[in-house]
Amino acid sequence: MNLFDLEPLFRSLEALPAADGAAGGYPGFAARFREVLDVIAREQPDWAERARGYRDLNATRLEALRAALLGSGAEGPDDPLLEFALLQTLRRYHRSQDAEPRSEGPDDATCPVCGAEADVAYLDANGFRYAVCRLCDSRWPVPRVRCLYCGEEEAKKLEYYPYEAGYRLYRCKSCGRTLPAVDLREAGRLDLPRLRAAAVEMQFLYEAGAVEE
Repeated sequence: MNLFDLEPLFRSLEALPAADGAAGGYPGFAARFREVLDVIAREQPDWAERARGYRDLNATRLEALRAALLGSGAEGPDDPLLEFALLQTLRRYHRSQDAEPRSEGPDDATCPVCGAEADVAYLDANGFRYAVCRLCDSRWPVPRVRCLYCGEEEAKKLEYYPYEAGYRLYRCKSCGRTLPAVDLREAGRLDLPRLRAAAVEMQFLYEAGAVEE
């Protein structure tokens, strides 16, 4: 398994045009969702049948699942592929165009712009760590020795699993949460589609016990 097998999928999803949410809400969400499903089916043939099976979700169910991903407290999707497709659709409405990271932000995984959680992180050229929002791609500085999800700061309870070219998976022994990251001193520039592709594979390898500490 290659760390970047899913990179073409993430690049194709990133290339989809942003959706117009300027007036508030999510106009055209069902159509944008189907476009995401079509990209998934095209780029990952093994997932095509499952992806196409969600094209006809009724509007009420789709709205409820979207609200669940945004923190409504409702029951979310039970299929990781459906959750992934919904998240990628939401990203089309929320993606930030900011070229530079924010100079400050919270010391945890909560995005200071939209309130969603960070899904990946990176170390910049000076070794400072930044979190990246899973929804809007905003970036903000966070402590390097701290779990962004539970606040654990004891170094012996914070570990990471290295892979290649600076890619690594952080894990907190206190809460069990993981955070994929890349060290730009080794990998060069920040490439979010590549990082998120690697994140999926690193998580899979970790859960399969195939990455050594």
